[in-house]
Amino acid sequence: MIYLATPLFTAAEQAWGADLTARMEALGCEVYYPWRDAGDAALLAAWGDDWDRINAEIARRNLRALERCDLVVAVVDGADADSGVAMEIGYAHALGTPIRLVRTDFRSQGPRVGPVNIMLGAVAPAPFTTVDALLDDLARSGAGAAGCTTAQFYDLLAEEYGDPSRHPTTARMRRAEEALTAVRVDGRRFRSALDVGCGDGAFLESVAAERKTGVDCSIEMIRRHQRRLSDAVFLIADCQHPLPLQPESFDVVHCSFVLDHLTDADAALTELARLAAPDALVLIAVLAPEPLLGQGAGEALRYRTAAGASRSVARRLGPLVGLGDRLATRWRVEDRRTVPIDGTDLAIDYYALRPPR
Repeated sequence: MIYLATPLFTAAEQAWGADLTARMEALGCEVYYPWRDAGDAALLAAWGDDWDRINAEIARRNLRALERCDLVVAVVDGADADSGVAMEIGYAHALGTPIRLVRTDFRSQGPRVGPVNIMLGAVAPAPFTTVDALLDDLARSGAGAAGCTTAQFYDLLAEEYGDPSRHPTTARMRRAEEALTAVRVDGRRFRSALDVGCGDGAFLESVAAERKTGVDCSIEMIRRHQRRLSDAVFLIADCQHPLPLQPESFDVVHCSFVLDHLTDADAALTELARLAAPDALVLIAVLAPEPLLGQGAGEALRYRTAAGASRSVARRLGPLVGLGDRLATRWRVEDRRTVPIDGTDLAIDYYALRPPR
């Protein structure tokens, strides 16, 4: 989340802050704008003109927002920075929060001091002199990107998710997984196929089966998939909970790049085991967790959309450590391999499994 620190005393300042907020949010950033988000109108309605109480509550809410934010964007126009903005910058710096200054005012305090007070200049990079320059920096860095639920994330990305020119790393991962899966299913015909976390992927299209069922949490992904495969059945559901499907009813079960999005991957594995027929082939692929653990990239999946917006969704790679050993307690392991992804530092862990005899 981005905290926007800016003077809010005049109509022009309020309108300028609202416009900057809207432009940052158009990039996909989550923004706390005090004039909008501190709840002035509700406090006035509740407490009338009890200004001491109202102002104390507004200050409390703003401080809590500063404590939660990932970045402070501070407007420091004028002969000197507004005192409230200066206090917000100092509080954020004490918390270790990154700060970006915006100063469209071309006046300077001279060659020794520069455009802003030296204490402000000491805690932040050189000020951006235009809003466009600030927005370009936010777009490149993904700073303040709004977090989404998994369903929201894939709903927003559905139309472009499969475009290799926009998301080449994802495309490489998918090609690697699809090649491994093709070795297992090509030339075979199944009675019934289940794809858990089907997205807009190719598994149900490529597998030969009399009945095909896809499960996903994203309605937009399912709509996209259904346009390509109208004879399949699709369910909008969370695979961590029992699905409205008959036990032991699928003789091939596929689950690719899903488990890292779940809060309870083992619950999903239990459901896959329930649905797999006694002679089923179960195919599972995950991003290999070890290279990313301890890095920010291991805690969130970030995408830049075609429109330039940054989106992120939590991912949980820690529970995938030791996944192969846990799978071996549920199924017979026919194949277990780690495959590097060309052109990246990433790899996928791939498993071909059978129910225990």
